[in-house]
Amino acid sequence: MNHMLPIPPLLLVVLLAAEVLPPGASQVADKSRVAADGPTQVGDSAAASTPRPVTGQELVSQAAQRLLMLPGIEASTRQKVNIFGQQLVGSGNYLQLSSGPRLMLRLDIKLCNAAEDVTARSSSVQQISDGDTFWIRRSQGDENTLSRVNLRRLRDVASQVGPADVPPPPTLWMALGGLPKLLAALDTHFVFDTPTATVVGQENLPVWIIEGRWRPAILANLLPDQQAAIQAGQPANLSALPPHLPHGVTLMLGRDQVIPLFPYAISYYRDAPSDRTSDAPAARQALVTWELFDVHFRSDLDASLFDYRPSDNQQVDERTDEYIARLRTVMKK
Repeated sequence: MNHMLPIPPLLLVVLLAAEVLPPGASQVADKSRVAADGPTQVGDSAAASTPRPVTGQELVSQAAQRLLMLPGIEASTRQKVNIFGQQLVGSGNYLQLSSGPRLMLRLDIKLCNAAEDVTARSSSVQQISDGDTFWIRRSQGDENTLSRVNLRRLRDVASQVGPADVPPPPTLWMALGGLPKLLAALDTHFVFDTPTATVVGQENLPVWIIEGRWRPAILANLLPDQQAAIQAGQPANLSALPPHLPHGVTLMLGRDQVIPLFPYAISYYRDAPSDRTSDAPAARQALVTWELFDVHFRSDLDASLFDYRPSDNQQVDERTDEYIARLRTVMKK
């Protein structure tokens, strides 16, 4: 069972941090604002006479939970990066497989500078997790590196500290739980508005478009100079956020019953500075884009795809302590 989604340029992204990694198609055929009572509860019985409306926040929370319940996922990905002065494009594959209590993950990405030929200085990144060990392989030209993280130690630290002040960067959310972890982090850090119903691609795939903004408590931590004003309910000056942090997030979640609430794309953006000479809405500048398409249910994925074994003479960089330190920097003490 699968869906192929030719994603239109709808500004859909995933936040990148210091590591350079993750981190146009058909016209929209139809678009309608969700009625005042909102969408109905996903998964409600057909016999229910008055299904309970569901909010954008609930849709995001349900999406994270449903990703954990899927036995296996295979999806193609596309990325666009415009952050820290870098403009990169990339493509690859995302794999996810549940095995009892373990969630196994794999992300294979090839990246290159958007201004250069795709073969000029391309680099590849593999992130592979069997649930206990997280491997990161990097290749650029003749240079190859291999790193390892002990996930049991990382999870122990994560369970001892409070929620993160900001969404974990890609290497952390992949290490801590992949796409389900990313959706859960979005649910924690953003307030999501009423969904908009639309269809996209040649297949007219029904999706929800959901806009999110920082929770006030998160913004108060990110902007301590504005903490009193934010706590008093005043709007924050988002231009004071560090340039790698977004002003908002946009999600595209599946609205069909084949792969309900699958996150076909996630986007962080910043609003462009306004010249204050007109009433036109501020333009948006995408930071990083991650699109998922050609999605398949794959409970038959071979577990060996997630079981990386380095050769005897391969040098391994142990990075567990570094990842623990990075985790602590984004999580409340």
